[in-house]
Formats: sequence, structure tokens, C-alpha cells
Amino acid sequence: MDLSKVNTILQAFCFAANISPVNLDLPIIFQRRYDFANLVVADQEFLLMAEKRSGSLNNFVKQSQAVQRLTNQNVILVFRQLADDEKKKLLHARVSYLDYQENAYLPKLGFLYSKISDTKQNERELTPTEQRVLIILLLFVSDLVIDINKISQLSGLSVPSLYRIFKSYKERGWLINHRKSYHLAKTKTDLFDEVKNFLKNPITKVVIISDEDFQRLKTNLDFKISHFEALSYLGMLANTESYGQYALSKKQYKKIGKTIKQPIFQGHRIELWTYDPIVFGYNSDYWTQLGVETNYNMVDPISLYLTLKDNDDPRIMEEVEELEEKIYTILGEDYAS
Repeated sequence: MDLSKVNTILQAFCFAANISPVNLDLPIIFQRRYDFANLVVADQEFLLMAEKRSGSLNNFVKQSQAVQRLTNQNVILVFRQLADDEKKKLLHARVSYLDYQENAYLPKLGFLYSKISDTKQNERELTPTEQRVLIILLLFVSDLVIDINKISQLSGLSVPSLYRIFKSYKERGWLINHRKSYHLAKTKTDLFDEVKNFLKNPITKVVIISDEDFQRLKTNLDFKISHFEALSYLGMLANTESYGQYALSKKQYKKIGKTIKQPIFQGHRIELWTYDPIVFGYNSDYWTQLGVETNYNMVDPISLYLTLKDNDDPRIMEEVEELEEKIYTILGEDYAS
């Protein structure tokens, strides 16, 4: 959190503020994920709270409410930049906030100021196919130059289709075109930091199928391990479930859905995704060095992160935090704090 910038913004709003560092007796997960500072303004005391790395807005709000209960202080969320729809969500929830672009909602001080954002290409949501290709680029491009034929093989898309998608990435500032080839416009860690707020949880529905159906179908369908089972293989989480947890695309499931016995209340958990789960191997040197030794057929780490990052179970939150660190590591830079 840039305290001098926060102070400058408050001064621009004609508030005389005193901001100082603060030590809080909070669970380690809060200390690892957030920065805190004490704010005194207009004879009132507040706790400033900012993410060390941006994540889910909903989860940030939930965690700020937990911090407010634990500290018995009024919390103000601090952001680098808020989109108009995010400001609306925070206003609707009556959550105090300010960002570095001089947007602020401080109800305890009777203050609201909101700039109208320019509509940008980046604000358009990614299609499931665009999201899948972007994840493939992050995980499989070994340098800044993109081998479009390799990406075509990995994605199952034609080269002309990829060129159309790459054009949209270029308009967003994620790719550049040079000498008839596409290149990443920034490092993969910087790109992931920017795009992860555009990436959506791919799960559309969860169904339960019997072991009999699973055994019958698994020879013809590529069930990829997902959810807590996958997370347990990549970290310290204990998986005590008797049945498996898998992912399929909703398109794949549509072909076999009518052949499955319904309703089933105990069995294998199947996530139906908006896109085909990406083929990703965890047996590379990267994962061995991180202590991950598994040849299991699992979903890719970025998609797994997207399916679990809004989970508010403290055990899962800590494991997802560790998974995020592993993602940054394999993308080229260790972000461990």
C-alpha cells in the first residue's frame, strides 16, 4: 500500500489525515495477503486495508468484514483502480473504499466521489475460448515469441482462429505484432497479474455420478482431477473423500448426460466447465523443485486457482494462496513474500 499516495488523495479531498503503520494480532493468512495502516481523520480512526496482490473483489470484501470483527475498527479498502461496476458493488454493500484514481466512498465521513471511467476494450469479458487460449499462452509460451503452430496444437484451434483471438489480445495491450509474428507485450508474471481479474471461474454446474457410471464412461472421456483432490496433490491439504473429484467441459457432458442415472446423492463430483480442461503435465522440473511429484491427470493450476479462489474456508484459502505462489513461480518470478 502506497501510504503517501493515500495521504495525497485525502488531501485532495481537503481532509487533514494522519496515516501510520500498525501491527495487528491477526491470523497469519491475513498478514500474508494484506497490508494494513492506521488512519485518523476528522477525529475518527479507521483501518486501511489493501491487497498485496489483487484477487477476487467478493473475497476481499468478506475478509475485510472478518478483519473488522476481529479488530473492532472501521475498515477502508484501498485499491489501485476500481472499475465502475466494482464501485457500484461496493456502494450497494456500503463498503468504504478509496483508490489511487481519486475515487472514494467514506460514509462515516459523509463523503462520496466517483470519476466516470472511460470505456475500455479491457472491460469486455473474455469468452471461454479466449480465456482458455490465454491460460495456454501463460503456461506454455517459453519466451516472449509465440509459436502459433504449437498453440494451435495445444488449443485444438485453427491458426486463423488464433489470429482473430490474438488480435483482440493486441487491442488489450497483452500482445504485440512484430515481423509477422506475435509476442507477449510483458512478462508472464506481469501479464497474469493484470489479467487474472478478467479470468472467470469456469465451473457452470456440479453434478454427482455413480461409480458405476464413472467406470463405464472413463475409458471414453478425459476426466481430469479437480477441486480439493487436485489441491491436495499440490499442497498440504488432506483429501478424505471416498469418491473422486473431476472436471469435464459442459459440451463433453452434454453428449453423455442422458445416459447417467439421476438423481444421485453420493458419488463422484463432476464439475462442468465452460471450456475443455487444458492438458497440463505436473512432472516437469518446475514442479519437482516445488515439491510436487505427481503424474496424475489433473486440471491446469491456473484454472484450478480460478475455481477455488473465492472459497472462504481458512484451510482452503491458505492452500489456494500457496497455489498462487506456485503459479507465479512457474511463470518466471518468485513472488513469495
